Amino acid sequence: MSEDLNGITCDQRSQQERLILISFYFTQLLFILLSVPYLWWKNRLYVELAPFTEIHMWLVGVGVGGFIVAMEFVLIRLLPEHHFDDGGLNQLLFARRPWWHIMLIAVMAAIGEELLFRGLVQAWIGVWGTALLFALVHTRYLKKWVLVVFVTGVGTVFGLMVEWTGHLAPAVIAHAVVDFVMGCYLRYGAKG
Repeated sequence: MSEDLNGITCDQRSQQERLILISFYFTQLLFILLSVPYLWWKNRLYVELAPFTEIHMWLVGVGVGGFIVAMEFVLIRLLPEHHFDDGGLNQLLFARRPWWHIMLIAVMAAIGEELLFRGLVQAWIGVWGTALLFALVHTRYLKKWVLVVFVTGVGTVFGLMVEWTGHLAPAVIAHAVVDFVMGCYLRYGAKG
């Protein structure tokens, strides 16, 4: 039976990848199921999602997402690799996926997390509280101060985008851009 560098068999790795993927989709669906009824009840669902048809929302989202990706690449270039080690979870999620599945994962994460954090939670605890909660939910990063600071900063930027535009659309777009590009980087461009 063949083993990879971590001493696990290919079957074990496939099973881990499958469990990570199932857990990911379950979590994102849960986020959506928690958020959509609340936004609908508050008559905010259409207001939050309608701007996807407006070009300036796409320009803001892609621009901010591109800036965040550029900052992440600068940090990756400047800092030792161990600062970005999330325990291999992202590697398991993205490493053997085709580009279209990485895109699906990125869009699903962006919709689920932005509906929950910026659409639901931010109204209760504000931009800063939501950014901290956003970082805490990404628990695999908590032992890596660079990742905690970076994810808190990204959560703050997403929250400020929602405050500035009054809509979730640019934050969802920026989030999807970041996750897609970084997922493709893990799949096609990262060492290892």
